[in-house]
Amino acid sequence: MTAPQRRKTFLLFSLVFALLASAVAIIVQASDQERISPQYFVLCLSLIGCILLILTGYAWDRSMMLRLRELNKKSHAPTISPLQDTDEVHDEVIGLARQIERMAQALQKLEASYRAVVEDQVDLICRYASDGRLTFVNGAYSRFLGRKRQELLGQPCALFSEGLMSANGTLPDAATFEHAWLDSENTHVIHAWTHRAIKDSSGNVIEYQAVGHDVTTRKEAESALLTAKEAAESADRAKSEFLAIVSHEIRTPINGVIGFGKLLHDTPLTAEQRTFVDMITTSGQTLETLISDILDLSKIEAGKIELEHAPFALRDCIEEVVHLFGPRARAAGLSIKTSVAPGVPIIINSDHGRLRQILNNLVGNAIKFTERGGIDVSVECSPGTPHADGIHRDVRIHFTVRDTGIGIPADKLDQLFRPFSQVDTSAKRRRGGTGLGLIIAKRLCERMGGAISVESRIDEGSTFYFSIQADYVVGDSRDPFTTANMNSTGSPS
Repeated sequence: MTAPQRRKTFLLFSLVFALLASAVAIIVQASDQERISPQYFVLCLSLIGCILLILTGYAWDRSMMLRLRELNKKSHAPTISPLQDTDEVHDEVIGLARQIERMAQALQKLEASYRAVVEDQVDLICRYASDGRLTFVNGAYSRFLGRKRQELLGQPCALFSEGLMSANGTLPDAATFEHAWLDSENTHVIHAWTHRAIKDSSGNVIEYQAVGHDVTTRKEAESALLTAKEAAESADRAKSEFLAIVSHEIRTPINGVIGFGKLLHDTPLTAEQRTFVDMITTSGQTLETLISDILDLSKIEAGKIELEHAPFALRDCIEEVVHLFGPRARAAGLSIKTSVAPGVPIIINSDHGRLRQILNNLVGNAIKFTERGGIDVSVECSPGTPHADGIHRDVRIHFTVRDTGIGIPADKLDQLFRPFSQVDTSAKRRRGGTGLGLIIAKRLCERMGGAISVESRIDEGSTFYFSIQADYVVGDSRDPFTTANMNSTGSPS
């Protein structure tokens, strides 16, 4: 028996007991009188009738509940058992109704929050059925087309109207694409669209959703950047062509000046005339070197320089540089010494001319900025991996050019490898130069698979380190002589 049923039984028996007590009290009171009034008999019979009626109702209610319980056991119905007390069922119904109300309120808040998020978006958001008719659009979508939302619902989606997606075919579950169209003010706008299918728990497509993000500004920036890039490339090509043409046109008369200067030098001249001719020849050679440097730098910057890959004797290349600068070093009272480590291959495969150009720039600068002492050129190597053919092997050649010159201030080191950069930019600088030698050497080192760096101290000198990547034939080289030091004339020292 449940608690409500126990309460009901208690109340019924309490009522019965109260009625019986009242009847007994009336009978006792009537027995004290000599003559009993008929009203007492009527009242007692009424009380007895009420007691019998209550007991009969209680018995009928109990029998009905037992009967319903038997029927419930036979039917095994999953619904709420009718045997439950009316009060209990009523309480459960009220609790369920309140829970449903709370869920409805939470759902309304969630929907309001979702709509607020969607409506605040600047992206165009729309939903449409498989036939392409709109079922939902946000405020940005309706404002973009300049139409009310109710006018758009049920109309074909703009993506179908523009022919980007056909309702006759099967729509993909997900797709991304860009679309250019006109807004309500006839302004050209580009949107990046993301299309996806919305499915139920069973995987069936309910409808489709598309979100369009405005990429007009980005596309215009990309177009402007592409235009600027093409313009810069065109200007760079024009510059390279101009430098090549001008260099060629200037080099021709310069060669004539240098040639006729040498011819005049061989004719009978006075001492003063010979000095003038020497100045003409020196100036012509300086101008020719400048033009060659400008032309080389323009080719390197334009990526048009081509490197050779041919075998040559590395020691011969170093000796050529020593012989070239030997007279100039002796005239300045300087010495040039070279040393080659025993492990360096005799024959390597690389660009002989470009390597000599790097050495010429570094050794020439060292002589220019050194007043006493000398210049040391040393070569070492670090073997690399062998090639697949088993014949060739990679090798990295390390060069060091050290001088005892004036040195470079620490705050000027980062300016060395910039075009037209000079450590001393004053009008009274003692040493000439265009500032192209080091940047050309840096670019050539990088093109040859290496790098370049510098260390320097004021009044102690500078040391330039650079490397190149090469290869050699295994067995085609042998260890050099133990003594590889040479003086400025190129003979062993």
